[in-house]
Amino acid sequence: MLKLRKKIGEYQEIFYLVFILIMTGMTSAGLNSEDFIYKVMFGVATLFLLLKMAVTDLTLKEVLVMAVFTVLLGANFLKSGEKTLILTAMGIFGAKNVSLEKTLKYALWLKTALTVATLAMAALGVLENVEMVLPKHGEWYKVSCYGYYHPNMAFANILVILLLAVLVYGDRLKWYAYGAGTVIMLVAYKVFFCRTGLVVWGVLCLTVLGFRVARRLKWERVYTALLAAIPAALAALTLILPVWANKNEKVSAWLELYLTGRIGHINRFMNNIGGLVTGADVTETFDSIYFHLLYNYGWVLFIIGILAYCAGMWYCGKKGSFYATIGLGVMAVYGFMEQLPLSVLWNLPLLYLSWILFKERKTTDEQLQ
Repeated sequence: MLKLRKKIGEYQEIFYLVFILIMTGMTSAGLNSEDFIYKVMFGVATLFLLLKMAVTDLTLKEVLVMAVFTVLLGANFLKSGEKTLILTAMGIFGAKNVSLEKTLKYALWLKTALTVATLAMAALGVLENVEMVLPKHGEWYKVSCYGYYHPNMAFANILVILLLAVLVYGDRLKWYAYGAGTVIMLVAYKVFFCRTGLVVWGVLCLTVLGFRVARRLKWERVYTALLAAIPAALAALTLILPVWANKNEKVSAWLELYLTGRIGHINRFMNNIGGLVTGADVTETFDSIYFHLLYNYGWVLFIIGILAYCAGMWYCGKKGSFYATIGLGVMAVYGFMEQLPLSVLWNLPLLYLSWILFKERKTTDEQLQ
């Protein structure tokens, strides 16, 4: 039996890749948990993950940490039905003995192929191209979804593809690659009117530029250590802005215009967060991973989640994986105005948080070259 487990264990990385690529592929193709195909493929992907976990050797400490998180997330799911963090935890827990470099590379190729195919089929009329009327810049616009449930999902896929390209190819990307990425984002913006994604792309470019300058000055570790404070700073800002807006009408009007009603929506629930130790009984959707995490999961998971995010960014910098720190930081900024980065299927850099759980990296031939 042990021999069989050891033999099957040689394929554990493949099992994990099947899991993460199936799940990533469905978001890339515009499917979500309401679709029958999604439910079937989720079942298949979960079986591969369970097989992977069954043949992975874990320490007692790792088992205990995962057990505590499983209990907390399970209790929250029974209370509110929230499942986004459960999927994220599954991705992180399964990442032991897995090359994240390889995982992100395959995810990049698959996401690119499926996103381009989905957009093309919607443009050609093969897939239904639903239109939505959305508030943009203080006005209402009719925006096409191009095969997705929402225009922001289409734009997010394009943004994530470019982010993954930066993570996978790092220093091999020259200035003209970022120029081409900027052109792609500008064209996508003209189609989907997603200002948040365009701003985040600008943040990514500036962050990479800042890193390369810092590296020339031999300050790259200091630079990435400072980036690790981004999630905590934005979490604090998320709680400060509604209070400030509530006390100042001019500030409130300015925030409502530039953050498209996000702060006003949060403000309606600010009085309820004091006693949310384990999350609200009835969930509410917020365009902010920080308030969404606090309101729907409670203070315990909120504090643990923010600390884990910061620790993961810091640890990546310590291990010399600077682009991983940059990717996590940029997605933390994206999460200030969107909910999608709470899910590992959109925020694939979250997989790097597995390093602080397992305290190891699997060295690959690619890394040695």
